[in-house]
Amino acid sequence: MRRALGPRPVRQRRPVRLLTAAMLACGLLTSATWHASASATGGTTDLLHAAFGGSFSSGNTYTAATGETMDGVLVRRTGGEQTDPADGIRLHGGQEGLTFTPSTPISGGTVQQPFVMEAAFTPAATQGSLATVFALGGNLFARYNGSSLQYGFSANSNGTWSDATKSVPAPTAGTQHVLSIAYEPTAGGATMHAFLDGAQLPDAISTSGPAGWNDTSGTQAGFGNDVHPSALSRGLTGSLRQVRLATFTSPFVPADLALQTVRSSAKRLGVDFEGAVSTDGTYHPAEGETADDGLTVTGGRITTPGTLRLAAAPRSATGISWDTAPLGTDPLGSGVLAESVVAPELLQPGTPVMNVLGLASLTARDQHTVRLSAGADHWDVKLPAAQSRSGVRYQHLALAVEPDTDGLALTLVTGDHTVSGPFHAAASAAPAAVTPRIDWLTGAQGTVYGVAVTAFSGLAPADVRVLGSLPCLATKVAPAQQISIMPGECLTSLVAKASAVRPDGRQISWQELQQTAFLHFGVNTFTGAEWGTGQENPDVFQPSKLDTDQWARTLRDAGFKLAILTVKHHDGFVLYPSRYTTHDVAGSSWEGGKGDVLGDFATSMRKYGIKVGVYISPADENQYFDGVYANGSAHTPRTIPTLVPGDDRAGRKIPGFTLTADDYGAYMLNQLYEVLTQYGPIDEVWFDGAQGRIPAGKVENYDFPSWYQLIRALAPQAVIAVTGPDVRWVGNESGVARPDEWSVLPTVTTASGSRDYALSYSAQDQGSRSALLAGRDSGASALSWWPAECDVSIHDGWFYHENQQPKSVQQLTDIYYKSVGRNADLLLNIPPDQDGLIAPADVARLTEWRARIDADMPSDLALKARATGDGGNAAAVVDGKAGTDWVAPGPNAGTVQLTLPAATTVDRIALAEDIHFGQQLESAVVEAQGTDGSWSQVATVGAVGYQRIIALDHPVTTGNLRLRILHSRAEVHLDRISLFHATS
Repeated sequence: MRRALGPRPVRQRRPVRLLTAAMLACGLLTSATWHASASATGGTTDLLHAAFGGSFSSGNTYTAATGETMDGVLVRRTGGEQTDPADGIRLHGGQEGLTFTPSTPISGGTVQQPFVMEAAFTPAATQGSLATVFALGGNLFARYNGSSLQYGFSANSNGTWSDATKSVPAPTAGTQHVLSIAYEPTAGGATMHAFLDGAQLPDAISTSGPAGWNDTSGTQAGFGNDVHPSALSRGLTGSLRQVRLATFTSPFVPADLALQTVRSSAKRLGVDFEGAVSTDGTYHPAEGETADDGLTVTGGRITTPGTLRLAAAPRSATGISWDTAPLGTDPLGSGVLAESVVAPELLQPGTPVMNVLGLASLTARDQHTVRLSAGADHWDVKLPAAQSRSGVRYQHLALAVEPDTDGLALTLVTGDHTVSGPFHAAASAAPAAVTPRIDWLTGAQGTVYGVAVTAFSGLAPADVRVLGSLPCLATKVAPAQQISIMPGECLTSLVAKASAVRPDGRQISWQELQQTAFLHFGVNTFTGAEWGTGQENPDVFQPSKLDTDQWARTLRDAGFKLAILTVKHHDGFVLYPSRYTTHDVAGSSWEGGKGDVLGDFATSMRKYGIKVGVYISPADENQYFDGVYANGSAHTPRTIPTLVPGDDRAGRKIPGFTLTADDYGAYMLNQLYEVLTQYGPIDEVWFDGAQGRIPAGKVENYDFPSWYQLIRALAPQAVIAVTGPDVRWVGNESGVARPDEWSVLPTVTTASGSRDYALSYSAQDQGSRSALLAGRDSGASALSWWPAECDVSIHDGWFYHENQQPKSVQQLTDIYYKSVGRNADLLLNIPPDQDGLIAPADVARLTEWRARIDADMPSDLALKARATGDGGNAAAVVDGKAGTDWVAPGPNAGTVQLTLPAATTVDRIALAEDIHFGQQLESAVVEAQGTDGSWSQVATVGAVGYQRIIALDHPVTTGNLRLRILHSRAEVHLDRISLFHATS
C-alpha cells in the first residue's frame, strides 16, 4: 500500500454498525465438534481446513491431523508459533504467522479464482500496526487499522492501482471470533463479501479491475500475517483456532462458508423496469438491475423507465416469469422472498399476484384483500391502504417461503412493514415437487413497478426486501448542493438527482481559480524532516531573508490566483504568534520573537492580487505531548474565543460562540478564531485527515462540525477543503485528476461529521452512472457537489530540501493538462527555502512552465468563428463572455458547429459547461469537415464540467468543427468552446 508524506489526508473510513451482536455460539465449529471433509459445503473445494490438531513435526512445516484437509504446504514463519490444545496456534505479533502455498495456485499472475478464506481467532488487546488476520496474494487482506478491522484488496487495471476497502469496529479483545471473506471476480472488477460472527458486513467492491497479485508472493496465503514482501512484520497478537481456504463456483452463497452460520441475504433478481423487453418477451436489464435471460415478460411494454404496463387480449396472455436457476439446484435450501410493487388497480378479484416455486401463491380477492395459499391450506390477509410517492399510488407485497420442521413457513410483508404470519403449511398439504419458476401477475392488466427475488437465511423477511425505494420515478428535483438518496434507489432517479446537484457560490469562485499554490514552510524546512516530531526547539526556525513579496511576485507571474500557507503542520509549530501555544514563531529568537509569517504572507499575497488560504493541520503532535491532543476529554460546550490571562481582547466587543468540542477541538477553534479574525479575508481553509504519529490506541475524534460552523461564521466566502464539505482531495499526490472527473459524486458523512467518498478515494470512476450505483450500494447517503483539487509538489518532498530539484517543464505541463484540463483545480506546492525565499531554480522553472502553457494555448481561435446549432443561443460559445450559454435542445442531444473565417490548424480544444446549471455532459464527439464536405471524428470526450482541455492526436486543419452530444443527464449548458494551435 502506498504511503505519502506531507498533507495527504489519512483516510479513515466511516464505522459501519454491525447487523447483529450474536457471537460464536451461533455457528463456530470448535476442535471438539468439528469433523473435516474434502469439501465442507457442496459448492466449495477445500484447499486448507485445519483446526491445528496436527503438529510442526517437520521443522516449521505443518503435518495435518486425521480429518484435516491440506492440499499444499503450510509453514510457520519463525518457529515461535506454538500449537496449544485449547487455543490452536498462539501468535505474538511481529514476524510470526503462517504461510500456506496451495498445490494449485488460486492467485498470482493473471489467475482470478473465486475463493473463501476464513479464520476463527482470538485477538489480544494490543495489536501492532496493520496486524493481519489473513491475507492472500500480497494485495488482499483483513487486518487491524487502529480501532477498526479493515478488509479489502488493491486492484490493478492496466497498471493503475486503486483500493477497494471497508472498515468496521474491531472485534472485542480476548474473545473468540470468526472472520470470513469470499472473493468473487466480476466483469471489470471484483467483489469481496465479508462476514464477522454471523453478521454480513458491507461488500468491498472494485469496478477498476480485480485484485492485483504481488510478483513474489502472489500465490501465497497468510494466516496471522501478511505475505507481501514489504509487510512481513504485520503479525497478529493472539491465537488462531481454525483456518480455511476453499475455492467455490460463482455465484457465492453464504452456505459456502464453513466456520460460521451467517444471517445473510443475497438478491438474485431485482428489476424496476428501466430496461427493455424484446419481441420474444426476454427482459434485458438496465445498468444497476439484477437479472439474466431467465426473466420474461408477456403482453407488457415499458412506457417510461420504471413503469411496465401489462395490457393484452386475451387476459391470459400477460404476466412475468423468472427461471430460478440462479437459486441453485435446491432453490428452497434457504428462505426465498418474492416481491412485487404494483398499482392498486391491478389487484382485481382473482388476479394471481405471485406464485413461488409452485409451493405458495398470493391471489387478489380485491384491492384490499389477498389470499395466501399453499397446497390445500389458505389464509386471507387484509392489506393496508395503498402508499403514495410523488403522487403515484402503489402496493408493495413480499411473500417469504421458508423450509420448516414439518412443511413450510409463509410470511407476507407489505410496504408499510405490516407482517402477517408466519403461517404454517404442513408438508402433507404441499405439492410433491418444486417448480423451478416464480410467476407474477399471470393474466393481469395494469401497471407494475418492479419484481425481485432474494435468498436469505437467519433474517426476518421484512429485513431483506430490496424494492423499498420503488416506484422508480424521475421526478423533478429542486437544485441543491447536496441531495439525499435512498438505499436501492433506481438509476433513473439517481441520474435525475445527480443532474439537479449544483455548486454554491463559494465553490464556483474556487473553481474559477484553476491554478493555486501550496507553500510548505515551518520547522521541517530547517530540520530536513517531512513530518516533524512536535518536540522541536522553536529556535530552529530562522529564515534569514524572509521575503513574502518575492513569493507573491513569483506566484503571480506564474499564473497562480490563490496561495495556501501551512500555518500549522502535523508537528504543531505555528507560523504566527498564537495566544494558545509556545510552539510558534514567538517562541523563536527569529525577529526577536516578534515575527509573523502569516501576517507577512497575507499582506504580500493581497498586494499582488492573490487570494489567501491557510492549511491548519488537525493533527498536532506538540499538543499530544502537552496532554491536550487525544487526551480522552469530553466533547462539551466551549466558549470561543477562550480568553487567556492578559488577553488583549478582554473588554472589547468581539463575536463569540458556544461550540461543542473536546480539549483539543477547543484549541483548534481558538486558533481558527485567531487566523480568521486577525489576517483579513481567507478564501480557503485546508484540513487533512491525519491522526499524527501517536501511540496505538490513542485517537483524537476531531470536532469537524464545530470547526465548520466557526469557519462559515467568520469566513463565509472560504471553501473548506479536503476533509471538508466544499472541495475534495483527488485521491493522489501526483497532481493528476481522472480522465472523466465528475464534480457530482456519491458521498457519506463520517462519524466525525466530515464528508467522505462513498467509494474508495482511489477509485478511478467516481461520478458516472456506474459509480452512482456503486456508491449507492456502498452506503452513500447523498449525491454532493464536491469538486476535485489536485495537490502535488514541484519537488519530490513537500518541504524544501537542498538536494531536490524541481520537476521538468514537461512534467509540470503534463500535470497542468491532467488537472486544470480535467475539471479540477491544481494545487502546486512550491516550498520556500531556509532563507525564506522561493529558490532561484524553482522561480526559473515556474517561468519556463508558464511560457510553455502560454505557447500551447496562445489565443482562442474560436473567437473569430461563427457558431450555429440546434437548441438555443449557439453564438454564446464563442462570444468570450462567461455566463452566456448555448443550451442543447434536450438530454442526449445537441450539435453546435463552428465556422472559421478560413481553414485553420487546431491542436487543442477546450470545452466548458456553465456549472451554475450543474454538470450534465456525459459523452460527445468532436468532428472536423474535410475539403470534400465529409465529417470525420477528431476527438471523443466524456465528462466536462468547469473545463476539459482535449489534446488532439494530431493537428487538424479545417474551416468547420462541430461538437455532437451523445449522452447527457439533462440539456447541456455549454459556456465555451475554445480552439488553440501551439506556437513554436
